[in-house]
Amino acid sequence: MQLSTVINVRVRFSEVDSIRMVWHGSYVAYLEDAREAFGREHGLEYLYMFHQGYLAPMYDLHLQYQQTAGIDDLLTVRITYHPCRGSKLMFDYLVTRQSDQAVILKATSIQLFTDLNGELQLSEPDFFAQWKRQHVNG
Repeated sequence: MQLSTVINVRVRFSEVDSIRMVWHGSYVAYLEDAREAFGREHGLEYLYMFHQGYLAPMYDLHLQYQQTAGIDDLLTVRITYHPCRGSKLMFDYLVTRQSDQAVILKATSIQLFTDLNGELQLSEPDFFAQWKRQHVNG
């Protein structure tokens, strides 16, 4: 079973560069918006993790730019949880333009769990193991 969430983003003037294309760093914010929406939809919000005593800082982020987008383009961002072993979160992303379904960006991310002091957690947190049993393993 794949867990996914879809959000829509309308490109704002402040998100484009001097050549009127979405600035490459703006996509990182779109991916963050998708992760937050995924957390709300699937019970894995950042504040919930925090209250369980954990953080999930970004460890690895790969972005592959396919096409450009511009002001007022309506983009669809699909985030999909990628099941894996260990104490980490992995996501795949696909950003498309709604007007022509062009693939704008493909991305992957890995977040590692730390305690609230920033110490890397090598063992899977109990709350995350429970979440996976409920949402991923059925």
